[in-house]
Amino acid sequence: MGFKNCFKAVLLLLFFSFAYSEVSAQGLKGRARFTAKKRYWSYGGTLTSTNYMGDLAPVNSKGSIDWGSTRAQWGGFIQKRYAPRISARLSLSNMFFAGSDKDAGLNPDRGLSFNTWGFNLNLQGVIDLFPNAGVYYRRPKVPIPYVALGLGAIYSNYTVSQDASADYVGVKITDEMKQGDVFTYNVPLSLGVRYKLSTHLDIGLEGTLNFTGSDKIDGIDNSINGSTFKEFNDVYMTIGFNLAYIMGGTIKMPKFR
Repeated sequence: MGFKNCFKAVLLLLFFSFAYSEVSAQGLKGRARFTAKKRYWSYGGTLTSTNYMGDLAPVNSKGSIDWGSTRAQWGGFIQKRYAPRISARLSLSNMFFAGSDKDAGLNPDRGLSFNTWGFNLNLQGVIDLFPNAGVYYRRPKVPIPYVALGLGAIYSNYTVSQDASADYVGVKITDEMKQGDVFTYNVPLSLGVRYKLSTHLDIGLEGTLNFTGSDKIDGIDNSINGSTFKEFNDVYMTIGFNLAYIMGGTIKMPKFR
């Protein structure tokens, strides 16, 4: 699925989600209502894999990924629930990803390779497909699909080197290792599912496409010969788990005597 089709699918999902919210809200009249006292905070950590989609790709496809260059990433987040299906989340994570012509196999004679590390700060709105108008400790113990969209900031540091073959006839971009920094914006699009482990714990599985505002996250300009990303900035994908601890807010759990 292309990036444009992916955005269209998410927008359609959001539309039906909001439409269902209105129907659910009407049904909630006279029953449990979500009040300010039912809002709550949660915080937790993430452990994900990281993959890069950019100029050093295995094939001439915008979604091409070199799975052999998968890296690990971890981070933390804080989140607040504002409505039965709407939350806001602030997350901070590190970034590690890499790529090379020789591993990808598209331009092995060119011999380009890079490593990038950095930090990513995202603010996202999270929309659950199933609402919970009750108190936090009575949230449904079923898998809850959700979608998240927002805006973020990226700081990254890249290292690029080139070890071209003797018979390589293209343009060489560097004769030695080069380094640089990039600060840019990020548009994170996430799809996930969350499950209640206990009164205060949730576990989630989430995948995120990060559409960056720069073509230099990998340190390689898309004007190079053979680039598959001539019309796009760099993108990277994360897939992994998150664990959240829920703080009870102003609602007190009943005590049984």
